[in-house]
Amino acid sequence: MITVQKYKAAIVDDSQEYRATVQSVLQSVAGKAGKEIECTQFSRAETLIYELDDGDAYFDIYVLDIQMPGINGMELGRGIRERFPDVCIIFVTSYSRFALESYEIDAYQYILKDKVAERLPRALEKFFRRTAEETEADYYTITTVNKMEKFRFKDIIRISKNGKYAEFVTKERTYKQRLSLNDVYKMLPEGDFVFIERGIIVNILHISGMDVREITLSNQEVVTASRAYLKHVKEEVTRYWSRQIG
Repeated sequence: MITVQKYKAAIVDDSQEYRATVQSVLQSVAGKAGKEIECTQFSRAETLIYELDDGDAYFDIYVLDIQMPGINGMELGRGIRERFPDVCIIFVTSYSRFALESYEIDAYQYILKDKVAERLPRALEKFFRRTAEETEADYYTITTVNKMEKFRFKDIIRISKNGKYAEFVTKERTYKQRLSLNDVYKMLPEGDFVFIERGIIVNILHISGMDVREITLSNQEVVTASRAYLKHVKEEVTRYWSRQIG
């Protein structure tokens, strides 16, 4: 007997029409993939928060509008991410200007409403693949004589040179490996990381702001790009966001 994989999704949007559209797309894509999605619709963020606070509700997928009365989607997404670090958060909105902030929250995808039919299925299919096939390829591994440590690429905020070592700063802690930054860079996912100067690599996902040469990271640390690298950094950041925004 084949077991059907089931997911729960919360759809938060003050427009009933868009909630219905999103639910239809989610369930259609899930059905074609041989999976099931149980959708719960919320017209306000506060209603979802109440259910989460009550302790009985849990969702694998959150599809959030951004501009809503009361608590907006960004505030809601930030609160969800703090509670549930590994859930899938997808923003569906009419405005592209919130894209950078959405990735500070580690959103899975940022989709413009006029491209929901095209982009939401792709995001959901990608999520299905990730949950079903998360492999060693998603992790960076440091092996020494005494121990092995591994952590997800997406959790790396920056990598810096410290003498003969590369230091990996993640959300949780700092790791060290006796390896050059150039050798480390060759093992990172292409297009997700960028040198901002000879001694620092940053994860573009964790760039929350740029002001001339100063780059603010998701842990509130500010690092400075060298003049020689600045043009390349801007090009790589632009290329990264263009892949993410629908």
